[in-house]
Amino acid sequence: MPTHRFKWIRAAGDRVPTSWFAGIATGAFLVATAAFGGLATAAAEGPARLDAGEEHRNDQLALTVQRAVLIDELGEAGVTVEPGQRVLAVIVDAENRWTQPLPTGRGNSVSDSVALADRPGHQPDGVARLDDSTILPWLQPGVPATLVLAWAVDRTEYADGEELRVVLNDETLFTGSFVLSGQSWEDPEPAALVTVPITDVGAGADADAADAGAER
Repeated sequence: MPTHRFKWIRAAGDRVPTSWFAGIATGAFLVATAAFGGLATAAAEGPARLDAGEEHRNDQLALTVQRAVLIDELGEAGVTVEPGQRVLAVIVDAENRWTQPLPTGRGNSVSDSVALADRPGHQPDGVARLDDSTILPWLQPGVPATLVLAWAVDRTEYADGEELRVVLNDETLFTGSFVLSGQSWEDPEPAALVTVPITDVGAGADADAADAGAER
C-alpha cells in the first residue's frame, strides 16, 4: 500500500486548479517566445511547448507531466537525502507504446526520457509507481502507470511556487547486428518542454493528520 508521503503527493495536485497550471505555463511560453521573435520563430526552433497535463507521444512512450512537489524526504521512491537536501518529485503519467517491456531506472528508457532543464544529464535518483510504491517498475506495453521521478536536491535550490521546466526526450530505436544483437532505445534528444509550478508539501505531515481524522 502507498505510504502517507505518496498519499500527500497525490493529494497536493487536487489543491491546485488545472486552469492555474495552464495559465502559468502559457504565460511562461509567451514570455519565452517574445524573446525569440514571436510564436512562429519559437515553434521552428527547439522543443514543443506543452502545458502540465498535456501529453507528449512518440513510438516509444506517451508521457504527461502532471505536477511537481518538494518534500523533505521520499525514501518510498528509492531516494536517500543527505543533510541540507530535500526531494524534488515530478509526477508523470507514462504508457509504453513499444512492443516490449521498458525499464524505468537510471540509464534506461523513462529516466532517459524525462529530464530537468536546469540539471542536464542528471537522471532521477529514484523512480516509483505512485499507486503502490513499487520502486523501479517495468512498464508493460499498453499499460498506463503514474510514476514519481525524484531527485535529491539542495534545500535552497527550489522553492514553492517556482516554475520548473521539464524536458521530454525522444529516443531512437537501435537494432544490433553482427556482434551486438537485440534492440534498445538510445540517443535522447529534447522534443518537448513542460513548465509546471512546484508545490512545497513540507514533510507531508498534514497527510497524517488527515488520515487520522478520517479514521475517527
